[in-house]
Amino acid sequence: MVLAILGSTFTVDAKKRKRRATVKKEKQVQQKEKNEKVQHCGLDMVEYNYQGMMMSPFANMRVERKDNKVVFILKGTTTEEKEFVIDDGEQILKEALKIIEEEKMLDYGVSYSLDPSIQVLDGYSWEFSAKLADGRSVSSRGRNAEPSGNGLNRISALLYERAQKLLGMD
Repeated sequence: MVLAILGSTFTVDAKKRKRRATVKKEKQVQQKEKNEKVQHCGLDMVEYNYQGMMMSPFANMRVERKDNKVVFILKGTTTEEKEFVIDDGEQILKEALKIIEEEKMLDYGVSYSLDPSIQVLDGYSWEFSAKLADGRSVSSRGRNAEPSGNGLNRISALLYERAQKLLGMD
């Protein structure tokens, strides 16, 4: 009788351990799924366009999530749009988000320009936009003027460097 009690106690303990292991495994799976979601850095799209007197092979550079992939879309001043699926897309979006946050680019105004009475014949224009996973976004543009800080230059450099690598220009 004692053996039967010990045997059933052992069986109950084994069932408890098995149940705990199952619950622990479920929690690990949930954590893994959560981590996979967190791996998306929070930036869904960043785009920078520049047009000016200096020729540039890239007038429009955009990195965005598309069909569970990250793509880099390039359009030159005289070329068709090209789309590349990139393996380091999450890293680029993460770096872009860091720049956007450090430079407070979500606070950019809608438009920047010089005093309208000043006529500029050899100027430039730019556009910047970004969409975050939490729904926030920014869209800003300018002609011959830009916001303070170094955000546009940093975003441009990040995207331009990656575009050069994609086209074998590095």
